[in-house]
Amino acid sequence: MKTKILFLFLVLILSKVSLTGQNNLLPIDSLYISKIDEFYQNAIEFKDKAWIGMELSPICIFRKNGPAFLYNHPNPPNNFKKIRDNLYQGTQAELQLIGATQAEINGMLTAIVDYGLPIYSCPDEVYAVLFHETHHVYQRNSISGINYDNPVTLMSYPENYKNDALKIVEQKLIYNLCFCNDDKEFKQLLNQINSIREKRKVIIGEKYFDYEKDVESLEGPAFYCQLLYYQKYADVSDNLKKNYNEKEFFGVLNTPHYGREKLRYRHLAVGMSMCFILDKYKKNWKKEYYTSGMKLYDFFISQFEVEEIDFNDIEIEYAISKYHTQKLLDKHVKNFDEFQNQKGVKITLSYKNNPQFRGFDPMHAEAINDSTVLHTTLLKLKGDNDNELFISNWQVITQYTGQIWFVDKIVVFVPEQEIMLTDNKKLEIKMDNIFISWEGAVKSKGENEIVFICD
Repeated sequence: MKTKILFLFLVLILSKVSLTGQNNLLPIDSLYISKIDEFYQNAIEFKDKAWIGMELSPICIFRKNGPAFLYNHPNPPNNFKKIRDNLYQGTQAELQLIGATQAEINGMLTAIVDYGLPIYSCPDEVYAVLFHETHHVYQRNSISGINYDNPVTLMSYPENYKNDALKIVEQKLIYNLCFCNDDKEFKQLLNQINSIREKRKVIIGEKYFDYEKDVESLEGPAFYCQLLYYQKYADVSDNLKKNYNEKEFFGVLNTPHYGREKLRYRHLAVGMSMCFILDKYKKNWKKEYYTSGMKLYDFFISQFEVEEIDFNDIEIEYAISKYHTQKLLDKHVKNFDEFQNQKGVKITLSYKNNPQFRGFDPMHAEAINDSTVLHTTLLKLKGDNDNELFISNWQVITQYTGQIWFVDKIVVFVPEQEIMLTDNKKLEIKMDNIFISWEGAVKSKGENEIVFICD
């Protein structure tokens, strides 16, 4: 109790003091930087137990519209101030960070997480996600043969009711496989899973089947490392820990989703489950997997005896899925209509040349059709002469030809007072969620709509 009281006192004191001499920190900022040394030391001690051979990267924690902290980074940006050994402070806006990811900061691939999101209830959850991201850096720096899933494939993934129904059944079987302790039942579940996968491959085709396996192969190990770190270091009761593990890691397998809804997250959980099962039954498999050059599912199946069986059609599940998958298709049309009819000035940026596509969030991007995507969390584009667009947690449409990377137009709605036009040759919008600065020319300007041709 005394330790907790002292800790809270230190957090309150830190929140009153500027660590850089320039900006006061909020209590949440002080809370997270007070735990960053502990996290890194834990990660050093645990990394080989979680995944043998794993190396740690520099890390960055930040809060949107607030500070960003770099830790153990050998070459921080010049505008980041050293506040103690291994710790530097700048701002989220300077680095244009969002979410949990990995990115090069001054030439060093760095694990990154936003601790200010409302999805996190405590630092243990945030630092488990950060451990996940350090594993991705390790993969990118040290592991060859792992294919990064193509977000374009996710955008066009078939929304087919039979595939959806089979996938829901498959995920429930994988869930049961994780906690099965009977050899005969284990074998039966594994055979059923493999049979369903073969059925789904026929429905969706090799391209999309390989997409699923790529997500599992890349994200499964990282998500499993997140589970292991949380399980080891979360300072909560066993009941709360069990509840969180079910909600965060396993629950999506036992929850019906259709079409592209939470598709990538579902395959994170499937890949994690394979790692979980392999750890129960096979020793030293992790090193063997990373040197095998195999997809995780192919490696997983190779470790067990699997028989080909006939899996009977699931008419009840098909009937339910047919209804919900159609509702999902109708929802795409509804979401697009609601976007087009929202309040504000409609800004259309039309590009003479395709801008550089710097980033988006495939898990929160909705393909309306083959040439239109609705983004809700992140879009980042770059042009010549410091022309730039960065939009986070705000709806924006991209229209493209061929592939999502080749943007032809951007459509976004903003309040009229936020729009700045300099001699009709430069458009600027600077809000908490939107930064646009682009040179060009006004093609047309009406009461509630501006069309701007971007250089």
